[in-house]
Amino acid sequence: MKETKQKRQRRDNKRYKDILDASAKVFRKKGYHHANISDIAKEVGLQKGSLYYYIEGKEELLYEIIMLALDLYVESLRGIVIYGRPADEAIKEAIIAHMEPIGIQFDHIYVFLNEMRNLHDKYKKEVESELQNYERLWTRLLEEGKASGLLRSDVDSKITMLAIFGMCNSIVRWFNSEGKYSITELAEIYARIILDGIKA
Repeated sequence: MKETKQKRQRRDNKRYKDILDASAKVFRKKGYHHANISDIAKEVGLQKGSLYYYIEGKEELLYEIIMLALDLYVESLRGIVIYGRPADEAIKEAIIAHMEPIGIQFDHIYVFLNEMRNLHDKYKKEVESELQNYERLWTRLLEEGKASGLLRSDVDSKITMLAIFGMCNSIVRWFNSEGKYSITELAEIYARIILDGIKA
């Protein structure tokens, strides 16, 4: 299911963005299965019938929210990998890039991390492919770090990547934007902890 020009234009439409924001908020609060189109219409300030002018259904909204989150992750990480900075600096930047969206689009990231298992079958292949792209970029960063001697040679890149994801993603369970640390400060703390464990 490749992105079409029409799909890109729709994603750039302000009303459609508002609908996705409202959907992410409703899905986070109620859970995907308990949320319905009427909830989303009310949140965005539209009649239920008017909402269907913009969307096909709830399944599409979940797919769009997840793909927007993944696109953001992949593009940010691709830029870090391509830039070619030392591996320890690149990994720190990658951790920050992975966590910062939580502070910018909390509802979207929460839904991406917690509701992906509820994707309709027709969307799963594309989402899984994009997720694999992201994982490959992380693996490349870690492998380059080992090859350069900046990371420990006994680091298992896949296990390390999954550990980083687990540590960073769990923040959505307790992060408070009014708490002691900003998301960027937390990302820098996490990066120090992670790099202390894997640097040579």
